[in-house]
Amino acid sequence: MKSIAGLTKVEFIEKKSRFIGLLYHTETIDEVNNILENVRKEYEGASHYTYAYILNDFQVKYSDDGEPNRTAGYPILEVIKNNDLNDCLMIVIRYFGGILLGGGGLIRAYSHTASLVLSKATFTKKITTYYCLVTCDYDSLGNIDKIIRDNTILEKVDYGSNVTFYFHLTEHNFDEIKTKLFNHNNYSDKLIILKESQEYSIIDY
Repeated sequence: MKSIAGLTKVEFIEKKSRFIGLLYHTETIDEVNNILENVRKEYEGASHYTYAYILNDFQVKYSDDGEPNRTAGYPILEVIKNNDLNDCLMIVIRYFGGILLGGGGLIRAYSHTASLVLSKATFTKKITTYYCLVTCDYDSLGNIDKIIRDNTILEKVDYGSNVTFYFHLTEHNFDEIKTKLFNHNNYSDKLIILKESQEYSIIDY
């Protein structure tokens, strides 16, 4: 599942009409509505506030906001779909420049703005993360401490009759780190998953 990080903005001029593309990471309808309300205030006086979004893979909507049917919001939605994006809202604002673009011209202008803002975006991917603990005795402490500090996000360490480490791992290195901990902890599987969740993480292209 792929999305984008934060907010990305671009501007594009076509026959004196000014197009502003805004791309947001968002996961709820309430967030979408709040963003749309704020955008209309920030970019007051625009001719059209067209948009499209996909949330949770199945909540899909687009709006032409007064442009001819399927010449604005739908092309924006197609750009989102063609890039396999989820949990995002794309808004394209138009300030009319006095020259009519026609149906084909509008589709090209909105599609181009959507593609342009996407080309500037930072992409993220939803990955599985694990909140774990592992216990060891003091004889194994040095090796276990180094493995965890070098390869995980360490949250805390409790020192008692044994030592307990609390840390975060991702699906990318879970098996590798689990094996290392097993091999350096008297060949005992002392790793326990306390919580499993999915979160977006920035990816490189």
